[in-house]
Amino acid sequence: MESEAGQQTGDIGQVTDKLVIELPVRFVHQLSAAETLDDVLNTVAQWSRVVFKADRATIALEDTPTHLKLIAMQGNNAIPLDMPVPIAGTMIGRVFGQRRPEICNDFSTSGDLDCALLKAKGLQSCLDVPLVSGDHCFGTMNVGDVKTNAFTEADMHRLEAMAHWVAASIRIHRQVEKMAVLSDTDPLTGTYNRRAFTRIFAELARDYRPGSGNFGVALVDLDRFKEINDTHGHEAGDAVLVRVGEILRDAVREGDLVARMGGEEFCLVMRDIDGPRLLTVLDGIARELRETVVLGSGQPLAVTASIGALLTEDGTADLGLLMREVDEAMYRAKETGRDRVEFARPG
Repeated sequence: MESEAGQQTGDIGQVTDKLVIELPVRFVHQLSAAETLDDVLNTVAQWSRVVFKADRATIALEDTPTHLKLIAMQGNNAIPLDMPVPIAGTMIGRVFGQRRPEICNDFSTSGDLDCALLKAKGLQSCLDVPLVSGDHCFGTMNVGDVKTNAFTEADMHRLEAMAHWVAASIRIHRQVEKMAVLSDTDPLTGTYNRRAFTRIFAELARDYRPGSGNFGVALVDLDRFKEINDTHGHEAGDAVLVRVGEILRDAVREGDLVARMGGEEFCLVMRDIDGPRLLTVLDGIARELRETVVLGSGQPLAVTASIGALLTEDGTADLGLLMREVDEAMYRAKETGRDRVEFARPG
């Protein structure tokens, strides 16, 4: 004899098998034109509002262990876009944490913070479903209405189906992004690799406009690195390279470019910088390297570098030309004593 739970499961399956979601053709066209994940989520929020005839549609994604953040929103802005929403004490937080959909068809019966915020802006009911793909919940999808009793169980199943597709899209986009990061990263130092440097520098040069601020380019080549490898082994050499990568990343600002060009050679590109500031940064790097001690085969290893640099003067952004000039400056630094900074152009 079939159990009551089994009967309920069968009933839900029969109901969902008969449900359909009618998606406008224009929605499909807009999705196909979306170039980024943000574009996809905004398009889904826009058409979720249309499909469910809702006054508000949002997508919230996990931001921190304690908060979700609204990423896409259409309609009533009771909870502003980008506002962190606590997981504790909210309906969307409960849906996210428990991975189960919920309908609240009368906010006056709810003690949840988000329901109170929505009610204060004229909404009376909402439906929220988790964005689950595989074993991960990325956030929630929500539709709200100014009427009470606006949403049904059938609506819940329809929105769940859309949410599964959205969650799969999020998972795929993030996997692609992760692969792109890995393909651009030097696995030893965590800096960009030469291929990524070339592409990103080309984009910087393409977007450069006169008056937008000069940028500095520096080539950092470790002194006598072959001796470290030959005397202390490649593990010691790797430890030196890892530490150098850390020093270079710490020395520049977010948005500046640090790349390992190969072997013991690194390149920096610093945006919107003047000559004195560039010299200060590079002198600081040379000093930090000089004062850093890396252990190799149980022995302390001193590290220094010869640094060639230039500051763009007139918008010149030809990568080949700039790299030749900065390379020549780096070799002058080596020939005149090492452990120093040499400018290709006045700094």
